[in-house]
Amino acid sequence: MDKIYYNGNIRAMDAEGSVCSAIGIEEGRICFLGSDEEALGLDAAERIDLAGKTVLPGLIDSHLHLLNYAFVKGSYRMGSATSIAEIIEEGKRLIGAGLEEGVWLYGRGWNHDNFTDEQRFLTRFDLDQISTEVPILFIRNCGHVAAVNSLACEKVLASKGIEAYLDQIDVEKGILTEASVKSCYNVMAEPSVARIKELILGAQGDFAKCGITTIGSDNFLSLPGRNPYTIMQAFNELEEEGALTLRVQEQASFTCCEDLATFLDRGYRAGGKGDFYSIGPVKLFQDGSLGARTARMNEPYDGTDTCGTIVHPQEELDELVDLAYRSGMSLLVHAIGDKASDMVMDSYRKAIDRHGRRDARLAINHLQLVSEDLFDRMKEYDILAFIQPVFVASDKGMVAGLVGEERAGRSYAWKTMLDKGLILCGGSDAPVESFDVLENVEIALTRDKIGECTEGWHPWEKLTIDEALRAFTIDNAYGMFLEDKLGSLEIGKLADLAILSADPYETDSHRIHEIKVARTVVGGKEVYVNE
Repeated sequence: MDKIYYNGNIRAMDAEGSVCSAIGIEEGRICFLGSDEEALGLDAAERIDLAGKTVLPGLIDSHLHLLNYAFVKGSYRMGSATSIAEIIEEGKRLIGAGLEEGVWLYGRGWNHDNFTDEQRFLTRFDLDQISTEVPILFIRNCGHVAAVNSLACEKVLASKGIEAYLDQIDVEKGILTEASVKSCYNVMAEPSVARIKELILGAQGDFAKCGITTIGSDNFLSLPGRNPYTIMQAFNELEEEGALTLRVQEQASFTCCEDLATFLDRGYRAGGKGDFYSIGPVKLFQDGSLGARTARMNEPYDGTDTCGTIVHPQEELDELVDLAYRSGMSLLVHAIGDKASDMVMDSYRKAIDRHGRRDARLAINHLQLVSEDLFDRMKEYDILAFIQPVFVASDKGMVAGLVGEERAGRSYAWKTMLDKGLILCGGSDAPVESFDVLENVEIALTRDKIGECTEGWHPWEKLTIDEALRAFTIDNAYGMFLEDKLGSLEIGKLADLAILSADPYETDSHRIHEIKVARTVVGGKEVYVNE
């Protein structure tokens, strides 16, 4: 065989919870699992002493935005900003440093809840203080609200098709919400295929550092131009060149039925030519975010008369879901508020009842605040739950203030989901949050921020270490229709490994984030080494 790792603590994450000390790899697949003594009797071109380290299946993130992460990485990253004044001054500095002609000043990550001068959204009046000659787009950390300066606002209002989103734009303040945020990408310069390839290659190494070998990624709306076909071309070319070392399943995102129909009419369906880039579910959005007060609720936010935003009226959502489902596609729909997830479930039920049950692995993404009967309805129709434990660290301090204690008690209810028989698929939604899986796992166990050490927020909803790790390995593989290839260490499966400095099962739950990734292996090849 090509390679044997031995003297390790190898957790297979299979149905039996198997643990062994040696693993053999041949032609990119697992060909042996057993003891060190058994491994000694096998021929191998290379033998690697794990020195007691723990081996897990390659970690999987069920939902993030790779290209938007890469795009944001090279822009003004605003997550640490604590005031509007700070953002204005940094913006001026960046303008002064020089931008290419026609290029927008782009930033992402501001959060008005962290501002110490005024806790409000940024406006065009703030951004006009930076420049009135360079278009500026600063997106909130959630991605569902943005501020533009006057010049950028003029360009957006003059763009093709903006009429459909005018109700999402506060022209006076230069504040955009939901789909209108992404409309800015329609007037920004579209990157070339070569540039997209650079962005992908610049990002995949960061995922390897976290032991991540596979992701579900919503990329189609992530870049200026919002061109799914150049994005697919970039990924496919990289795979053909042998340059991809991260397995990417595309969550094909669309905002209207016309664009989805065009995609399907061109013959695109789930799957791929190789092992690294494939088409996965159709991805839709049904509401916004809690922090932006655009997550759609059944009842108004406390102290207001607003219930948030609906992206698609029920009839339109029904049409989108029906088109995808009858075309043989799976679906993943963003729903954070209880009304939004109720509407998604209604659309799923109608499509299944109309066209019959099949193994579609339909899913609802986020499920942050839900109606009391939603999980029972999801279980009846085998709907998967895509969750992001890391959101609790950011949101737990504000949820009750937004929706009251009773509704807050129905939020981020992961243990209840498991008790109801749902399958949990763990993700990060990066760049909204960090894609460090070990941080995400820690928060699933503690329901604390990293660095806190309390009993945890709503501690009855904590997961165990096994439940959390399964959500980022074998259960994620199931959600992607990849459970026969990935997600557990079993003979015949692809040799994707995350080799860790310590065993998460034996580590204090508040210190799991301190565990280091020593090596990341994809298809038997080491793509990251930190020893």
